[in-house]
Amino acid sequence: MTAGLVYIGELQYISSVSELLPLAEAADLLGVSVERVRQLVVGGQLPGQRFGNVWAVPMDAVAARRHSPGLRGRPLGPVKAWHEILAGSIDVRHPGRYQRRANIIRCEMSRADVVALPEMVGAMLGGVRAAIALGEQLALDDSVDLYLSAKSFAGLDERVALVSDAAGRIALRVVDDEAWQLLPKGAVAPRSAVALDLLDSGDPRHWMSAEHLADSDE
Repeated sequence: MTAGLVYIGELQYISSVSELLPLAEAADLLGVSVERVRQLVVGGQLPGQRFGNVWAVPMDAVAARRHSPGLRGRPLGPVKAWHEILAGSIDVRHPGRYQRRANIIRCEMSRADVVALPEMVGAMLGGVRAAIALGEQLALDDSVDLYLSAKSFAGLDERVALVSDAAGRIALRVVDDEAWQLLPKGAVAPRSAVALDLLDSGDPRHWMSAEHLADSDE
């Protein structure tokens, strides 16, 4: 992703993470009202960044939501979601069913702290970097996805310099402690979980890799 000028009303700034869209443009692309987009942002279902009284959302997150046909029934609870993920029986057409597998906290921290997290708190790699580790031919970007337990996250800000940022390049995927006990511990998250991470992206190449990972985990 390249840096570029982004305009929201009279506001101009540099975005190095993803192009940001005003709520009205995001609403047009999603075919919903501006108020509905605001509800999605406030409810944590769509990442957003606030600049004074102005909200904006990453374009790739909007693209990912357009790609997904949405929920099929209610989202599964954390434990049930992980049972299906670990069984390799996820439905990639309805990734929203598994959204409760983790609560996503976007942030920034130093490279040294990111590298230390797996040993420090047992964090597991997810997202693009995990997909590459699992053999997918994807381009490495500056994003980092890490799965960790809710218990580990609770005291994390006392151990590392963590700055919350809704458009941050680091996604901490915080898993309910009961569900965390189900996960096999290792350097990389389970294949089906990585597939679901890729479906959060706005890049069609990531969606193709997600389907491949899900198919190979059956």
